[in-house]
Amino acid sequence: MRYLPPISLALTVCLGFLLFFSQPSDAYEIASRYATIIYHDQAALKKFNRSLYMGRLSSQIRTTDQHTLEDEVAAKINFIVEKTMAVLDMFPPELQFSITIHPGTRQVQQDFKKLYKIDVNYIAFYSPSENHAFFSADNGRLRVIAHEIGHVVVENYFIISPPQHLHEVLAQYAETHITD
Repeated sequence: MRYLPPISLALTVCLGFLLFFSQPSDAYEIASRYATIIYHDQAALKKFNRSLYMGRLSSQIRTTDQHTLEDEVAAKINFIVEKTMAVLDMFPPELQFSITIHPGTRQVQQDFKKLYKIDVNYIAFYSPSENHAFFSADNGRLRVIAHEIGHVVVENYFIISPPQHLHEVLAQYAETHITD
């Protein structure tokens, strides 16, 4: 066995760590005003965008001159965040969080199990410790997104997180009143 100098060993360990814990190479990111949106394939992003029907609210969404799928998803997320903050009357300063869009609910449930070691049947969830919301492309409905972003806003607004039942009540309020 060949001896590695300490610096080479340290670099090898660091490289291995980065390769093991980094995002898969097929992950793509969209930077919106409030969120880094991570998705793994174009089909899932397209499905998410189609299921995120905005109805009469679509006329209020600010768009850029470019009209790509990524721009449309970012604009919808920005609008939902701003509308949720207005509904809850909570405006966290410099709000930044992450979103992952999975092709299906199975991947959402796998992420929950990886984080919390519990099997659930959730279609979406927000992890306060990660400041990260997880959605499935086939359940990207406005009320679902508003509910999870309600959790994001509440968690980032208060210095000390409110009790879980209050968190849930506020997220349900955001979900119910997103179309007001």
